[in-house]
Amino acid sequence: MKKITIIDYECGNILNLVRAIKFLDYEVETTHDNKKIINSSHVILPGVGAFGNAMKQIEKYNLRNTILEYAKFNKPLLGICLGMQILLTTSYEFGFHKGLGLIEGEVIKISNKKNKEIKVPHIGWNELYPVNNEKEWKNKILKNSLIGKSFYFVHSFVCLTKKPEETIAVCNYSGISIPAVVSVNNVFGCQFHPEKSSDNGLNVLKNFCEI
Repeated sequence: MKKITIIDYECGNILNLVRAIKFLDYEVETTHDNKKIINSSHVILPGVGAFGNAMKQIEKYNLRNTILEYAKFNKPLLGICLGMQILLTTSYEFGFHKGLGLIEGEVIKISNKKNKEIKVPHIGWNELYPVNNEKEWKNKILKNSLIGKSFYFVHSFVCLTKKPEETIAVCNYSGISIPAVVSVNNVFGCQFHPEKSSDNGLNVLKNFCEI
């Protein structure tokens, strides 16, 4: 039986995410218990706030090694928003911080020298597109039916993967290409909030739960 576990490390409201998983008719549990996380079939790492604080909370509950060990089994792991960002190697949000390093790359502030009037944070609905204008998605959590569909974003920093092919989908925000989905093997990250993205977001969560 599939067991969807949402890691609760006191870094964001996860009630909407719990409701979304239950709506999809999957068993879901929120916990920071290491054994329960390791024994889960699917793990979701949410997050709201600042990168540095999130990593402090990860260390507070001794979750770093737990998450890394879980990922070694190649079981599905999904990071959402800040949870996606801490999957990467480093962040420059209010200083320098080390992430989990499951995906090589860095987290930097949204910027565009050509458009100094750009509003940060990026808040609102934006359409997803494959990187390099590919005609289809072969990623497990994205299907071709989601190309051009809108999702809800709220963030000030973006993930730049070291390997371009590990950025799966992007959105356009005031002329900036924002990495929206990243992936390495069975580790996935969504910069948008699928639990706040209506039916399109539910489809992403369903795809994840069906892996």
